[in-house]
Amino acid sequence: MVDKERLLSHVNNEEDRIELSQILDKADLALNRHQPTFTNFLNPHHLYLAKPILEQIPNLKFLEYGGYDRAERRRISLMPDYYLPDIVESPIVLLDIRGQFKFQKVSHRDFLGSILGTGIKREMVGDLILYKQGCQAIVAKEIRDYLLLNLEQVHKIGVEVVEMDFDALEIEPERIKEINTTVASLRLDSIASSGFSTSRNKMSKEIEQGKVKVNWKVIDNPAHFVQTDDIISIRGRGRVEIDELLGESNRGRIKVKLKRYI
Repeated sequence: MVDKERLLSHVNNEEDRIELSQILDKADLALNRHQPTFTNFLNPHHLYLAKPILEQIPNLKFLEYGGYDRAERRRISLMPDYYLPDIVESPIVLLDIRGQFKFQKVSHRDFLGSILGTGIKREMVGDLILYKQGCQAIVAKEIRDYLLLNLEQVHKIGVEVVEMDFDALEIEPERIKEINTTVASLRLDSIASSGFSTSRNKMSKEIEQGKVKVNWKVIDNPAHFVQTDDIISIRGRGRVEIDELLGESNRGRIKVKLKRYI
């Protein structure tokens, strides 16, 4: 029996506790039935919280399924530790949603809205990758046939939906920029302003407006202290993390190496 009270004792946010409790129920089921169970798609924040908790459960192992290395939304497969991962069937599929979008600009929101408009819940949908002719949608295998039959248009434009192999994913290579700088402290506003090349005052305002996330959770306090490997993200502007602390400068400032993922 998974000890949920102990494993969740440090989680204070009610929404997080509910989500993590459901994941632990899946883990309990996998151990009791001696077979894999699957979560729905988890957002990056809940993935970040769930993995160290799952690692504490004896006799359990888990796999992640997002479709590609940089996938933000992923499903977790939970299974007894003696189970062979090679025989676990992937719980996700790739659907290509293609239409005549040459003269109609469509967004991520348009495609997601059309998918959810068929009655599908958000937790059954993973990442959406837009390209010139349409969108490649990573979705739960359970809804594949339903979407193939029922998704007919996006932004009033008729679409064709077909299943594709993941080898056909249209993923642009991620660019990484290394930034060597000095900061007065490891406050969020200080690190984020250096990483995103903007003034500290402007970054502080963006943080207070809820535009900045740390480990995929909104942090609205500019004085929040960040640690090595924390992920700072701003929608549409990429991610920044502290790659390494390099000691102090002659003026007593902290020397850091940042990585910005664009």
